[in-house]
Amino acid sequence: MKFLHVIFVCSFFCVSVASAQVEKGDRKQEETFTDLESGKGMLDPENLSSLVQRGDVRAMNNVGLLWAKGFDGKQSFEEAVKWWNAAALRGYAVAMNNLGMAYANGHGVEKDIKQAFDWWLQSAMAGNAWAMNSVGDCYETGEGVVKDYVLAMSWYQTAADAGDPLAHFNIGALYQSGRGVTTSSVEAFSWFERGAFLGDPFSMQALARIYRDGEGQPADLVEALAWYEVSLKRFKAHDEGDIRISKAESTDLSAQLSQDDRKRAAERADFLTNLTKPAQEQQALEEGESRI
Repeated sequence: MKFLHVIFVCSFFCVSVASAQVEKGDRKQEETFTDLESGKGMLDPENLSSLVQRGDVRAMNNVGLLWAKGFDGKQSFEEAVKWWNAAALRGYAVAMNNLGMAYANGHGVEKDIKQAFDWWLQSAMAGNAWAMNSVGDCYETGEGVVKDYVLAMSWYQTAADAGDPLAHFNIGALYQSGRGVTTSSVEAFSWFERGAFLGDPFSMQALARIYRDGEGQPADLVEALAWYEVSLKRFKAHDEGDIRISKAESTDLSAQLSQDDRKRAAERADFLTNLTKPAQEQQALEEGESRI
């Protein structure tokens, strides 16, 4: 399942959780400093104690991320879960999503997909787009909840409306297979295309396949090769299977094309690479999110 792949995206980490007062006219505002490289005091008990006293939920979540990822020779999913629980109980939707990931993967807790679904549902209800997509994934696969393609589509639509790129692929896949909706190659292509331009590699790969086979669109091997090449730049290291598929398809298409067509495909891939830088990635960096 796609949500079982985890990348801990760590940014906005606190170098020190001691508060800094910044003058703004007559007001002072509290800041949390956020430099991971020099943040070796992040796991210092004194700093953690200060953090708890301040009740900074984003910083609590990021402490959990540091524990999960491992920092300065220290790593513990159990500690990560404690911090995510603390932030989640204070209503922080990102931490709820991270707890869902922990339960889905059995990191720091006993693997429990029902618990994962419950946390994702809470996070989704609080407005987290990635959690919305994960709830849809659970309804599609029947993991942690009774399978329901209609509800899966509903949650994917909600996640897509909230800006989650992967949800666009999931909607396209449902239209392509006719699960919960009437089969539509036109709708499938439209959703894959939107997801691809938002930077989702699964959508890029699906789009490339459509151009390769001419399903609902005129076949275009140059465009197909370009999208396969761009997908290879967007997949994460844990997507080994999909990376192999895109590489194999790219090699096969290259062998079928002339030198001029391969050059056109390379130029098109460069253009698409610049055009499809995922906007969601920066938001993730700002929020301390763990990705599905």
